[in-house]
Amino acid sequence: MLSATGVPGRAGPGRPCDPRLTVDLRGAPGSVTWRLPETGPVADAAPCVVLADRAGCAEFAVLQDTLHHLGVPSVRVDAESVAALRLSATVTGGAGHGRTGCVLDLDGRRITPTVVWARHFSPRAMPATADAAQTLLLAESWHAFVRQLCSLAPASLPGDRPGRLEQLAGAAAAGIRVPRTVVTTDPARAAAAMPGRRVVVKVVGEHFVETSPGLLTGVLPEIAARAEVLLRPALAYPVIVQEHVEHDAELRVYHVAGAVHAYAVGKRAPDSPWREEAEVTVTPVAAPPAAADAVRRLASLWGLTYGAFDLLLSAGEVVFLEVNTDGDWRWFETKAGGRAVSTAVALAVRTLHLTALGNTGPPSPLDLVDFLLLGTRTHGSGR
Repeated sequence: MLSATGVPGRAGPGRPCDPRLTVDLRGAPGSVTWRLPETGPVADAAPCVVLADRAGCAEFAVLQDTLHHLGVPSVRVDAESVAALRLSATVTGGAGHGRTGCVLDLDGRRITPTVVWARHFSPRAMPATADAAQTLLLAESWHAFVRQLCSLAPASLPGDRPGRLEQLAGAAAAGIRVPRTVVTTDPARAAAAMPGRRVVVKVVGEHFVETSPGLLTGVLPEIAARAEVLLRPALAYPVIVQEHVEHDAELRVYHVAGAVHAYAVGKRAPDSPWREEAEVTVTPVAAPPAAADAVRRLASLWGLTYGAFDLLLSAGEVVFLEVNTDGDWRWFETKAGGRAVSTAVALAVRTLHLTALGNTGPPSPLDLVDFLLLGTRTHGSGR
């Protein structure tokens, strides 16, 4: 998880970005990390899991080490170092047992991707050159290649990536309560139509803007007094204005290949995990049946193998806020203690890899995966 640096201050949509809330990844060294069987060179391309992320994130480092101990070969590529890769890809006739629609030669090693998982693999993260047009071409080409590689592989994670408006519309159509929502360039007008004394204001897109590769500025959700938002001027860009739902509990629920793992989250404000991390509490809980059902239904609707769902419980009713398909889990695990999501993720990827090979053999025991995860270090990005 990325930690904010600098002096605490207010930042939120509808007011200028506050440069005092920053995340600096520029010192994170990028690399290409291989975990292949030690069998020497082979003529055929080796079936392999492909993991694409950012250098400052911990999740895939932990996942790759665990997969290696489980006998699953993998390669991990960071956005920061991708431009140095020597790549050749041959598109084949389509996916099937033991082969995919693409054979890759990466730095002289031939592989066939069985599972591809890309997270935080943004073109904004890729290194800049002296030529602005060349920088855009480099970033967009690598981003397009990884995105299409996900489509060619027998399995890819996380699945579809619905935007916030698609999420709210889909959840409402599925009969799941969502906050009253207006997307507007005029927050004051939207706030006037909202009930209660407080409203929530958030951006339509990502919660961070990356002004240069590796330097992120937070534009985080805020809970604001309705009377204060009524005085705000119109904006040059749209934001989301929502009713503030009074609630009994806030949940972060991870969906991993049909399994759900829930944490109760206690925090003062939406941006507390970044501004006052030590004050946030995270407690593992059994997902209430209604919450688990809502998560599974929405994951099925959006074709998600993985997703980090944010929910509220209000007088026993589930309220859907959003799902982060790149949501990190190691920060929550460390705050709460335990490795439930890491275990589920490792087993899910192993199962997808074996299925791509036509071998669904018995799953590894959970206690073995938990043992392999002992002592893993935690850092990373996002909540």
